[in-house]
Amino acid sequence: MSYDDDDTTDSRIHDLAARAVDSLLELVRRGTRLAVGTLIIVVVVCLGGFALGIAALSSGIETVWIIFGGFAAFVAIGSVGLAMFRLWVITRLGSALITDVERLIAGDPRSERVVIETIEASDGVQDQSAMVMSRQFFGMSETVGTAGQFTALAVALRSVTTFPLLLLLATVITIGFAGLSLLFLLGIAL
Repeated sequence: MSYDDDDTTDSRIHDLAARAVDSLLELVRRGTRLAVGTLIIVVVVCLGGFALGIAALSSGIETVWIIFGGFAAFVAIGSVGLAMFRLWVITRLGSALITDVERLIAGDPRSERVVIETIEASDGVQDQSAMVMSRQFFGMSETVGTAGQFTALAVALRSVTTFPLLLLLATVITIGFAGLSLLFLLGIAL
């Protein structure tokens, strides 16, 4: 192998790593837009339902609602906030992510195939939602594992793969608040 072959290999690995990070950052941009919209809905429904609960309930049950309803609203809003924070962190890891992906590819030839498959799969679903795209990164997160040598990549993949679960938690709690809000409105009207 000549010196030029090493440069070509390094260039190919760098290009592949940059492309993988670009796919990840595209997913982050989509996820952020989804999370902002979700946050608006969660805040309006949860805080509205919480206020309706305070207005509709009286005496001891009102105190229970303040504790449990407040906790549920905090969890719903907090889970979306955590998802958004984790996505924001990924945007700050750009060059470290490229370095980690380069080291991952250079250190294990099988991981190069996983990275290529992840990129191709995410390129194939560019017109789909952030939730669908995040599934493509589960395979890469298994390849990275829990080893401490790819810190930025592990943080980014954990953020992307837990994103749907955090939004699902917020959505379930918000649906619960919406249902309770209807009951509270009925209680206020009667």
